[in-house]
Amino acid sequence: MNIIKTRDLSEDMINQINSIVEAQDKEHHLPLYFDFSDERCVYYLCYKGENLMSVFALFEIDDNIYEVIAFTDTANRKKGYFKALLNFLYTDLKNGTELSFICERNFLPAIECAKKLSFDYDSTETMMELDLSTYQGDEIPDIDIYEEDNDIFYIYYKDEEIGSFGFYTFNFDTGYIYFHSFNIYEEYQTKGLGKLSMRAILLFLKDMGKTKIHLQLLLENTPAYKIYKDLGFSISSELSYYKKFI
Repeated sequence: MNIIKTRDLSEDMINQINSIVEAQDKEHHLPLYFDFSDERCVYYLCYKGENLMSVFALFEIDDNIYEVIAFTDTANRKKGYFKALLNFLYTDLKNGTELSFICERNFLPAIECAKKLSFDYDSTETMMELDLSTYQGDEIPDIDIYEEDNDIFYIYYKDEEIGSFGFYTFNFDTGYIYFHSFNIYEEYQTKGLGKLSMRAILLFLKDMGKTKIHLQLLLENTPAYKIYKDLGFSISSELSYYKKFI
């Protein structure tokens, strides 16, 4: 067993990582992937001879705060490769480091592994999407939306500013957007203005020629989740975070 830590992956390393991910996809698709262009990432690779058995991708989020995604060859699970990588990682990080293990919400092997290794459940991020090209909604006469800062849009209800939101466009399709930072100011919350504003926003984006909207929220944010479900959003993926302090 040989463990390598690197930021610079060779072509052979990338090919073997992709082979492990592809094998996992055939068994059970996971909404996790390796962005080999991400310079924040450090890779930990566990080999048996010349064959890659398990791989970690470690991301530094802040000082002493890290997230890790992991894949192990489907034919070589429960043989100690994952645990060997984790032990190596523990010795590489400072005492008191916060480490989050990311896995698909309903993928039981990863969940059981996290719990066995004393990672505690923290939260679940839910990705949702809506096809705006088929969305139908009535105009909301009391809601107006204006772009007053670069990429920040402000929501007005009867001429009073009540909230804001932002979005960015995907490079591969300008009709696809990632919607973020939707916020109804505290004094206007619990008045039904969140859902009313979101209905107006969807029509606003559709009129701009946007065809698909993606967004992310915490599964535990029940009020927001209900709004999006009521408006026709569907879940595209869910990632759970299990955390421990080393």
